[in-house]
Amino acid sequence: MYIFNTCPRDCYDTCSIVTRVRNGRLHSIEANDKQPFTQGFLCPKGQNLSQYVYSKQRVLHPMKRDGRKGEGKFKRISWQEALDEIATEVRSRSTQYGTDSVLQFDYAGSMGLVQRYFPSRFFNAVGASRITHTICSRAGDKALEILYGSSLGMLPDEIEKCRLIVVWGMNPAWSSPHGFQILKKAQKRGAKIYIIDPLRTETAAIGVHLQIRPTTDAAMALGCINHIIDNRLYNEEYVKLNTTGFERLVEISKKWDLNAMARITGLRPRDMEDFIADYVSLRPNCIMMGYGMQRNRNGGDMIRAIATLPALIGENRGFFYSTDLDDFDKDYLEGTQLTSRKKVYYNMVDLGRSLDSGKIKMMFVYGSNPLATLPNQSLVRKGFLRDDLFVVVHDLFMTDTADFADIVLPATSFFEHLDINVSYFHQYLSLNEKAVEPLGEAKCNSDLFRALASTMKLTAKELFEDDEKVARTVMQKSRVVDGSFDDLKKKGFVKMKVPNRNVYTTPSRKIELYSSSAAEAGLGGVPAHVDVQRKLPYQLLTPTHKYLVRSQYHIMRPEVTPVVYMNPSDFSDEGIDKDGTVTLSNEFGEWTVKAEASDAVPRGVVLAYTALWPKLSGGKSANFLTTDFVQKYGGNSAYNSTFVRIS
Repeated sequence: MYIFNTCPRDCYDTCSIVTRVRNGRLHSIEANDKQPFTQGFLCPKGQNLSQYVYSKQRVLHPMKRDGRKGEGKFKRISWQEALDEIATEVRSRSTQYGTDSVLQFDYAGSMGLVQRYFPSRFFNAVGASRITHTICSRAGDKALEILYGSSLGMLPDEIEKCRLIVVWGMNPAWSSPHGFQILKKAQKRGAKIYIIDPLRTETAAIGVHLQIRPTTDAAMALGCINHIIDNRLYNEEYVKLNTTGFERLVEISKKWDLNAMARITGLRPRDMEDFIADYVSLRPNCIMMGYGMQRNRNGGDMIRAIATLPALIGENRGFFYSTDLDDFDKDYLEGTQLTSRKKVYYNMVDLGRSLDSGKIKMMFVYGSNPLATLPNQSLVRKGFLRDDLFVVVHDLFMTDTADFADIVLPATSFFEHLDINVSYFHQYLSLNEKAVEPLGEAKCNSDLFRALASTMKLTAKELFEDDEKVARTVMQKSRVVDGSFDDLKKKGFVKMKVPNRNVYTTPSRKIELYSSSAAEAGLGGVPAHVDVQRKLPYQLLTPTHKYLVRSQYHIMRPEVTPVVYMNPSDFSDEGIDKDGTVTLSNEFGEWTVKAEASDAVPRGVVLAYTALWPKLSGGKSANFLTTDFVQKYGGNSAYNSTFVRIS
């Protein structure tokens, strides 16, 4: 028997999978070769999914803490005991401290529409507070919203046909293997590829690498803007018809000649002249912008400045950041009508400070591992250790966060429940069927919260809708899904319609090179380069490892160990032994870790992969040093504007 599944990880590719089941167990897991984007192959993470599902380390039954917080000592209890205790804690803390003292802490551990959003119905019904999903890409989203009204840019099949592709602050060889194949196909057809990145990544090997200084990307874009305008290389007719604020952009860009830009970015003016000449002449073209770049203090301005370039040359939406296709009714999915209270939100970037305030008395964590992924870990862990904080964790494995919980509940893998999935790269909605029965006593998100609603004797019918009905309804409500749920069941995916990309949902209904609404919001009328002050000698960059999705899969990859990579010259100057260790420190703490020299890293930069489980890494990780600074663009994180000293 074969089943259609979809990888629901927080990943561009959202691969469509054909699973074969034999005697109630997963027999084979293969790419759906009929889905045009998945293209018949899975990434290294996808190739090990069976080991993930049948790992002996999975949590298979509910457990209650039987020791001090953080020790990871638990005893087995029944589901009913767990539900009764959770229900009691929700009621008592809501009564004593207010319903918003109960915090729903969720994120993108599963990106399926049902399993990700349905649990919010329960939390809306009990009046809980919620975390904001600001840790990843909101700065770039906000920047593109200011310019174009949405983040909708080019789609994969259009990128493949481009004559020039600029990969700016993105490493698709690791973060989007299918996107990387698109680059190689385009190159084979004659496309020229530029990679703009402080690091010499695997992606950088396939094109012209411009090794820019970190945090200076907006300066480079403004230098390009100035050169294009000053040499009248812009599309005057397109700018006149489709944009507003061009004159303001001209004024702000005047100081950014190529020499001024070069002093800040470290790039050579001659290389920039060549890049701009290619960008203006090789058409169609696309700028692919990565998320990591905008996780800087000035990240929103970076994306805003870079995304201005296509508008100048008349390449309509000639960028890719995060495909914004869906029109799914999130209010229906999350049951927002179940509460009349104004919801209280806490920014996940600075959760440590929120916990330190003492207002949060209970946390329900699912789809996330905050004690591996959040910045300023020492402060976050201090909050989790509070005696008056009751924590419930729903997960497949005993993560660092689970070790600090009062109740741990077993979760399903995506092969053990139904869902539907959309991508933030391609235009396909994919089906995830239940392939096998849940292992042990595991429950999926939706089953868990249906059971908890029943235990608490909540009665709203929305709390008990079954998964297939939710999936069918949300598809029926959509105007962009080209097909029904029954169509989805036939081949595992359906296509989504692409909106008119000549329509801009900005206040002026044009591309806003100058935005009065952004100026009023304190974001500036036009994009700007803002220096990020370096108070310590080294900038710490923390991208995600090739074999992980943030913290997911680390338990399956023991070979992924903490290492800090440094430029050989810095390595030598600091007097580090060949296989030695270093101690990195800053205002957030210190971390002693193995160090290696790598000429892929520029001088003044140290590289460490993010979100490794501290419990698998000697007790600490890079996130014990990363800043919890909150950007003004979208409240986004600024992980990569972290600075350290070395001893």
